[in-house]
Amino acid sequence: MSEKETQKVIELFKKYNIQHTLVTHNATLTSQDSARERGGLLSQGVKSMLVKTRDAPVKYLIANIPADKKLDFKKLEQFSGFQNLTMASPAEVLEQTGCELGAVPPLGHKNQLPLAADLKLFENEMNEFNIGQRTVSAKVPTHELKRLFQELNIRQGNITQ
Repeated sequence: MSEKETQKVIELFKKYNIQHTLVTHNATLTSQDSARERGGLLSQGVKSMLVKTRDAPVKYLIANIPADKKLDFKKLEQFSGFQNLTMASPAEVLEQTGCELGAVPPLGHKNQLPLAADLKLFENEMNEFNIGQRTVSAKVPTHELKRLFQELNIRQGNITQ
């Protein structure tokens, strides 16, 4: 559990005056469990996935996609310029983000990582995601999340199947 990353996300919300609601809930690991605990739809969830290049030197990237979608590695490779991508291991997720699997937020990680956001995230009125801990989530109106991503220069494109 990473209270430090939770605080980083909250500080970013405050810095950019992002409307949000914090929700404390039972620990969750999957997107389905998180949606159920938050009382939202699976499509409103943001799944933040750490991917890496298979070749040395290893490069990492966070892909933010709707929780009801699947990441398209070929589209992400074309979008990011990184080649031969695969999922990072749980140990790498903890090392790079400071968070356990299931708690990785879309931004505010331990290490500064390139971030990508799928355009389908902006099709809902609300987005929900864990913020560093499996027991703490944020609900953010989509227009606010989009504004935050723009403020932080997070690249946006079509990276899902």
